[in-house]
Amino acid sequence: MRFDELELMLMAMFEQPTLKETIQMLTEVQPLLAADAEMAALVQQTIPKMQQLNEQQFKGLELEWHRPEEPEKEKT
Repeated sequence: MRFDELELMLMAMFEQPTLKETIQMLTEVQPLLAADAEMAALVQQTIPKMQQLNEQQFKGLELEWHRPEEPEKEKT
């Protein structure tokens, strides 16, 4: 199963400890993203692809490399 960069980033943003929990999280946020057509479509295309993975394949995606970088907090 091949995932594009946006799909990997989406999974990384909502990653949970297991594949099943990550799919559940994406399913739960789906209605909240309905106003953003592009994000809603991305979630809709990603979930079925994720459902074809097993846990080992999911862990092998190395999602930490696809997580958006958080802005560094300024030290005061």
